[in-house]
Amino acid sequence: MAKQSIPHPVLSTPRLRLRQFRADDAGAMHECFADPAAMRFWNLPTYTRPIETERAVRSFIDCTPSYYRFWAVTEAGDDRCLGLVNYHDGHIRSRRASIGYIINPARHRQGFAAEAVSVLLDFCFAELGLHRLQAFIHPDNTASIALIEKLGFSREGLLRDNLRVGEVWRDDLLYALLANDWRRQG
Repeated sequence: MAKQSIPHPVLSTPRLRLRQFRADDAGAMHECFADPAAMRFWNLPTYTRPIETERAVRSFIDCTPSYYRFWAVTEAGDDRCLGLVNYHDGHIRSRRASIGYIINPARHRQGFAAEAVSVLLDFCFAELGLHRLQAFIHPDNTASIALIEKLGFSREGLLRDNLRVGEVWRDDLLYALLANDWRRQG
């Protein structure tokens, strides 16, 4: 799929500003990606070397918006990256995508993930015109399950051995939210 030159929108809430990643965000993201506890539910290994995170951040910047897009999550008054939200596996023509998110563990339990994901959902449904968003969540990730259910996602099933991380196969729960359900909540 050829890259499109679609401007990277800035999304905001009263507390947060979601902006395009920059190369200098690699250090902040390495705080997430190098933390085994933060990465235990992701489909990536823990990054032990900063160069691995730098490569990941470059891929966040150089994306194909019709397929995937990443936002650096920052506090409104402080431009320092504290995590990310994204849509991926996007099929804009078929109007569906998956979402992902991670917040620096030092900033957990402050509502940043819920707020950032909520504004991402608004963007995906209102601006991109998507019909369906889905999230794949490890069955032991109780915090992420609580977050996604709070936002109105419905559990659709268990996908056995859905994802291979290193040499280990793992299960995922499939959650989905339809545009009409999101609008009814708003």
